[in-house]
Amino acid sequence: LEAAHQMVADARDAMWSRLAHLASVPQHDLKLQRIAVQERVQRIITSVNRRHQRRAAADARNAGYQQTVPEWFARLRQAVTTEPRSRQFARIVVIEELDYHPVLLDVPLRIAAEIQAHPEMFPGLRITISTKRRYPQASLAAHVVGTRTAIRDDELAARAKRFAAKDPFELVPGARLGRTGVERTYDRHLRGISGLRRITRNRSGEIICTEVVRQPLSGQDVELTIDPHLQTHAETLLAATLDAPPARELSQQEASAQPVPTGGCLLAIDVHTGAVRVAASAPTYDLNLLVDANADEWQTTLGDPRKPLLSRITQVALPPGSVFKTLSALALLQSGHLRVEHSFHCRGYLDRPDRNRCLVYRQSGVGHGDVDLSTALARSCNVYFFAAARAAGREPFVLWADRLGFGRPTGIDLPFERAGNLPGTTGSKNSWTRGDVLGLAIGQSRLLVTPLQVARMMAAVANGGFLVTPHVTQHEGPTIVRSDTSHLPAPALRRRIPGLSAETLDHIRRGLTNVVEQPGGTGYKTVRVDKVAIAGKTGTTETGDERADHAYFAGYVPADRPRLAFVVILEHGGSGSAAAGPVARQFVQAMLGTGLLDAAQLVHSSH
Repeated sequence: LEAAHQMVADARDAMWSRLAHLASVPQHDLKLQRIAVQERVQRIITSVNRRHQRRAAADARNAGYQQTVPEWFARLRQAVTTEPRSRQFARIVVIEELDYHPVLLDVPLRIAAEIQAHPEMFPGLRITISTKRRYPQASLAAHVVGTRTAIRDDELAARAKRFAAKDPFELVPGARLGRTGVERTYDRHLRGISGLRRITRNRSGEIICTEVVRQPLSGQDVELTIDPHLQTHAETLLAATLDAPPARELSQQEASAQPVPTGGCLLAIDVHTGAVRVAASAPTYDLNLLVDANADEWQTTLGDPRKPLLSRITQVALPPGSVFKTLSALALLQSGHLRVEHSFHCRGYLDRPDRNRCLVYRQSGVGHGDVDLSTALARSCNVYFFAAARAAGREPFVLWADRLGFGRPTGIDLPFERAGNLPGTTGSKNSWTRGDVLGLAIGQSRLLVTPLQVARMMAAVANGGFLVTPHVTQHEGPTIVRSDTSHLPAPALRRRIPGLSAETLDHIRRGLTNVVEQPGGTGYKTVRVDKVAIAGKTGTTETGDERADHAYFAGYVPADRPRLAFVVILEHGGSGSAAAGPVARQFVQAMLGTGLLDAAQLVHSSH
């Protein structure tokens, strides 16, 4: 026996020596790895058996306490007259004793092939092929791509209850699940189907035979609609804006008065299809933190008060401010409460100098004078929309905001999309005051919108009245398996907005173009670009506290042949024209630099 034991030990040592030489790993390091595995398994064995012994002893004591007097005497008689048995408990064999454990990771193909080709030289070793996420672009489009983490035991139990029937997508301990972004929405499509092997063991845990029950199927690719070059420009632009106030074509006093935003997003979608070309949320984070976690970096990310893990594309809803005047103008024209040639006189305030005022009155003490619809949009005249809203009431605004998708999710193929809040769709009329109606007309009151809702509003104005469904993945090709239990076909990319006239859209487009292209427009100084005409609307949203206002710019480009609708939001960034405007201009210049707009114009003009 001693000779046989020594022969096995020598063969084992020779095998480890060959493996160390083949993998160019020091034998000492390989030995330390084996010792670590053995110590970890031994701790598990000791812990499990100790708990088992304590539980068995407690059960025995409880059984004795619950016996009657005759039963107790019978047990005593048996103990006195019967030869005592061993008090040792049968040891429990834990699964870790029978499983394989990794000793080398990321083994090159040539080494794996050598081991598999000569199993007699490497007895007991097994090559296992597994996948591991790598994000070469690190933080690029992190909130769109999303994250994956290992499944928890409670999740495995919950899924077992939910899927009583055989589920081809069943998970095993250690599997990783998509948690956010595309990783979550298309988790099954990306993950594929795991294989199954039936293993038969004897009572000692030795493997008698194995049988492959199901062959594994690799996951499939998902192609994103994101333009990587433009996405990079957008994220760089937002990062610079959040790090320090960007250079602006303003006076030194105006520039120094602009606060540093706490967060922001930049979104661009195709006005005809809804394909998302840019979805930048700032601050962002490195996706590799969830693959190879660095404790210090992870704690820094979690502790950042600006919430870098939050996707501001889908999970933030804010009042839109004057950007919403686009919808207000549309609602007033369509309802017949306003004619495009009708004008109001703006003295800077509606009734009283201390309330319902225009920004120009707060800054300079003057009004806009006589303004029509186009001028009211271009100069962002609050008084014009206050007066029109007082005459029209809330119904036109609620009706047309609902038709353009405000107050409900857009249906984008990303998880956790917020619906925002459109007041008046569920509440009673009695809860409304005149101030609520006036506030709604300029994008304040209890109105909350998401960047996606604003972007497709601008797309609908640009494309002739079609409401598009934003999406970040290509819908062409076979049906994609979504993360729920159904196989969903591609959603309808767009639908016509009922009752919206072409004449109304022409008037709105003219006003939005004047915002940027005409002197006096709120975006003329900070948004206008020489090479391409831009249409859009600035917005400054009051926060109701001591922090700075939110800054907006939303529009589409080119103004004459629209291709992309885009939104810039800077949380607590200050003035829409002074803060968001320059970011919008640099973003359009980046579009021109990538050639996206030039190519789009050629394609669009050839139809």
